[in-house]
This record gives sequence, C-alpha cells and structure tokens, in this order.
Amino acid sequence: MANTQAYFGFTQYQGGAGGAPTFAQSTRRIASSSGAIYTGDPVMPAVSTANGYIVQAAAGSTAIAGIFVGCKYLNTSLGRTVWSSYWPGSGATGDVEAYVIDDPNARFIVQTSTTAFPITGTLSTQTSGVQGQYAQFTIGTGNTSTGRSGAYLSAVGTTVTYPFIIVDYNVGVQNGGDPTSQYCNVIVGFNNEVWRTNGAGPTGIS
Repeated sequence: MANTQAYFGFTQYQGGAGGAPTFAQSTRRIASSSGAIYTGDPVMPAVSTANGYIVQAAAGSTAIAGIFVGCKYLNTSLGRTVWSSYWPGSGATGDVEAYVIDDPNARFIVQTSTTAFPITGTLSTQTSGVQGQYAQFTIGTGNTSTGRSGAYLSAVGTTVTYPFIIVDYNVGVQNGGDPTSQYCNVIVGFNNEVWRTNGAGPTGIS
C-alpha cells in the first residue's frame, strides 16, 4: 500500500547506553521568551552547549542538541506547574524545564518526504537505497492539539554535516511502512550532534 504524507517528527525507536523509560534523557532549559517546540522536534543550543538553553532547531550544519520530548513550567495564568508534551512559546513564569533525548547512540523513526528516499526493487533485491547516507530535516508545523512535531527528513546525501544518518527502513503495515513508496519511514541515528562531534566534525554512528 502506498504511503501518505503524515509527518510526526522523530519518535524514539531504540535507546543507546540508556534504558527505558528515559533512554538517557537529559534536562535542559528553555527561556520563557523562546518560540514553540513540539515533541519529536530536533533542538539545538540557544547560545552554547555550556548554558543548557535550547531552541527549536533550524536545518543547517549546526550540531543539534537532541530530540525534544516534553517539558514542565510554571503556568502564569493558572498559577501552578504544568507538564506538557510541547512548549507553546509563551505563558511561563521563569525558565521552562525541558526534556531532551541526547544519547549519542539513540535511534528514531521519522517519515521522509521526497522520492529520493524509497528503494528501487524490493528489500531483498534492491538496486538502490539510502541506508548509511546522511540526512537533513525540515522542521515542519507542529500540532497544538496533540503536541506532536511536524518535522521530517527532506534531503539525503553524502554531506557530512547533516544531523542524522540513516540506519534502515522501518518496514511494516503502518503508514510509511512501504519502503518502495514516497513518504516511507526510516530509522535514523545522530550524526552531527553535540555529543558526537570530535573537534573536526561529526563522527557518525557506530
């Protein structure tokens, strides 16, 4: 069955060194004046890796800080702390406590966009595929009803500063599970990420 476009950001598939339920999840900070961030969005350091603040990532060559998976903050209008699957971009008194999966060996499922991603042939006889290639994302539009990201993979190639590397196709009966069709789902790992740089550039995944 052909896949359909239904972007959902980056969903945890497998942990690295960390186990369930946190998968080596880290706590970061979001300034109350920063823009919205949704569960499954890539995030990047707001200023430097030292101060712990993050913002929604922009596609490019900057090392990302991980994948956002929720937050808590003192809601100004309610006068109490709320836990949320996304940061709406306003309504907090003081900093927002953010949760980010940044384990350098973590894996994620994400939907792809263009016809550059599907395989040619079948998995067993394929003559082309994107396993092992680097990938760039587009941030997309988050869903305020569900809190889910609208991010997706939008480019694939040999550019070593792309933030992700494709491990495999996520094959199944779900939407995106057909690797021969546009909008197929793939499994990715971090490539250009703050805990995967070696001073000269990204180290890729093992």
